[in-house]
Amino acid sequence: MANTSRMTDRIVATRRRQTSLVLVAFSSVIAMFISLAPVWSQPDLSPETITARERFFGPDNVNASGMVRADRVILSWLSVGGLAMAIDGHVVLLDAYIHKGQDQPNYVPTTIDELVALKPDAVFIGHGHFDHAASSGEIVARTQALLIGTPEHCDLAASQARAYQGQDVSVSCIAAVGRGSAIGTQNEFFPFGPFGTGVSVRAVKHMHSAAEPPDGERHETSLTSGALPDAGSILLHPPGPDMVQNLFPFTNDEGSSILYQFKIGQFTLVWNDTGGPLRSKAPGVLAVMGQMPSTDVQLGSVLGFNDPTNGMRDIVDYVVALKPKIFFPIHHDFVTEYGMSKNLEGVFKRELARRDPQSTEIRWLYDPYDYIRPYLMTFDIANPRFAD
Repeated sequence: MANTSRMTDRIVATRRRQTSLVLVAFSSVIAMFISLAPVWSQPDLSPETITARERFFGPDNVNASGMVRADRVILSWLSVGGLAMAIDGHVVLLDAYIHKGQDQPNYVPTTIDELVALKPDAVFIGHGHFDHAASSGEIVARTQALLIGTPEHCDLAASQARAYQGQDVSVSCIAAVGRGSAIGTQNEFFPFGPFGTGVSVRAVKHMHSAAEPPDGERHETSLTSGALPDAGSILLHPPGPDMVQNLFPFTNDEGSSILYQFKIGQFTLVWNDTGGPLRSKAPGVLAVMGQMPSTDVQLGSVLGFNDPTNGMRDIVDYVVALKPKIFFPIHHDFVTEYGMSKNLEGVFKRELARRDPQSTEIRWLYDPYDYIRPYLMTFDIANPRFAD
């Protein structure tokens, strides 16, 4: 009996130790998840946020709690290279700038306050010039959104946030590539930050647009399109007090230019807010783009400093390399706004048709009419068209 009792005691003690170890291990896992709990988790969304999300992503795509449906990728054009995007049910901003920004909706029918009301989880910066990143610091300071860009973009946002708040502000930032890394450097994040396990993000360091001598191919340029501003549009949306500021966007160094590719399920989207002379300065980057996963949708800049001499050559180089199924233009409403940007459409289409006919569907955006029209860029990620 004594031996049996001692054996029973040892069995009970062993089980207690095993249970204790399991509890410790379980507690460690819980503690790890708590420690990794994202800084972008949000409290209950306010009525202002629900209203803003319904406007930017469509009332049919936002539930009563303000959550955006996860089986769609939805974008609203905010002007120049900026967009609001819902992906995997999360809200992010691509660039942080509103052209001719005013305290009240004007040429662009929104304000920074409304972007803040969206409660974005993250802000991606393509490059740091004023017309792309002017409000990044204010937005991350007011929303605690995660900032993604180069280390220089992170520095810029931190300085902007400090200037906005009048004191040091903690800015959560992920460096898409290393400081001073070479053109062509790429980095992939999976699973990525606020998106959890559903989305991967690839960042590729490329080049800002730049003027070059004519290459001898006699490209058509937008200067020959005869574009004139629409007087009616100017009367409806006269330049406001911020116009002088908007005429000089390059008050910041660009901090390098990043092309981003977002992949969710079988759907892949590329966003590049500038397009540089890669064929002459960095042809290896075009090769990198050609090796990336198949692109379903590209949102790419169609206006650059090389236009006067080489037209849409550089822009089309990006499209030829990526071969997107659908292409949307951006950044064609800066300098060529007030109805002039529509004249770039033919120039772009003719250059693309000459180089790579019938491979990409072009869906042109017209300012100011197509600002914040989410149904123009709503994609079912399960659509068989995107299956390859």
